[in-house]
Amino acid sequence: MRRKRKETEVFSLSFLDCICCGFGAVLLLFVLTASRKAEEMDDLQAAIMEIIGEMEDEIAKNDKEIEDKKLTLAFETKRAEDSGARLDETKKRHTELDEMLKLLLAQLAAIEEELGKLIDDKENMPKQEEKAPIPIPNPDRRQYLTGFDILGDQVLFLVEASAGMTADTIVEATEFAEKSEKERRNAPKWKRVKLALRWLIANLKEGSNYKIIFYNKELIPLEVGFGRDWFDPMDNNLTVEVLNAIDDITPEGGANLEKAFAIVNELPIEPDRLVLICDGLPTLADSYAGSSQVMYDDRVAMLRMAQNALDIDLPVNTIMYPLMPDPGSAVHFWRLANSSGGSMISPSEGWPDI
Repeated sequence: MRRKRKETEVFSLSFLDCICCGFGAVLLLFVLTASRKAEEMDDLQAAIMEIIGEMEDEIAKNDKEIEDKKLTLAFETKRAEDSGARLDETKKRHTELDEMLKLLLAQLAAIEEELGKLIDDKENMPKQEEKAPIPIPNPDRRQYLTGFDILGDQVLFLVEASAGMTADTIVEATEFAEKSEKERRNAPKWKRVKLALRWLIANLKEGSNYKIIFYNKELIPLEVGFGRDWFDPMDNNLTVEVLNAIDDITPEGGANLEKAFAIVNELPIEPDRLVLICDGLPTLADSYAGSSQVMYDDRVAMLRMAQNALDIDLPVNTIMYPLMPDPGSAVHFWRLANSSGGSMISPSEGWPDI
């Protein structure tokens, strides 16, 4: 009997084991792969977020730059508009100046034409012989005629500013003593004194300096500017200041010539010429008491005290405006002039005529 063949089973236990093992391996592989992919996804997401952050920062930076550029553009636009306005104003001003220049040139041309006509008319005028003017002595000649020598390098003017310098007589001077300062400054005799002082300053030589000290019972040194007391006669502005300061001096009180001569010895700059302007013998002295009523002999003694007070050897040139009656004063000042090598005059009412 033929043996029946045993049929082979396709799905045997061994095959199922292999299939299960293979599936388990695939599943394990899948699990392992999925975990790694999750980590990679996290890293990728983190990288993407970082890139997004950098892009956001860049966008914010670009936005700020754009905003700054907008502000700069607005500023430049405004400045350009202002510059344009200024340019328009400048062009307008330039046009106005051009028109003004054209007008001035036209006026200049008309003036030149008129000047040319005047020159032609002058040349065509009949010529006449001009007579020589009457010669007027120059300042040096005037000083020679009066005997005065004020051509020193340092000239000192001592000017009496007592009440007697307001009038020619004692009675009139007494009346002026009761008047206001303004009236005394405008007294006729005092105005003549100031005019003589003005003439003397005008006739000083170039390169010299002068100083003015007024005296009555006290000394009044003349100062102008910043305390300057020696003046350049060639300085016109300074001379105007000096003349204005002279106009502010008011004659009053007595006359202390001794005090005036004594201050000459103390000056830091020693004068080489001295010009004394007075009305006669002094009425006050520091070193002479005298009597309660000053008499003629007292005044002569006061002049002697004044002479003794002057230690410097220099010529004393005296201009005396006598206060009448005082006939003996001139003699004593002549003697002072002769003893010092100076000169003395008693000018007429019209001197100096300038």
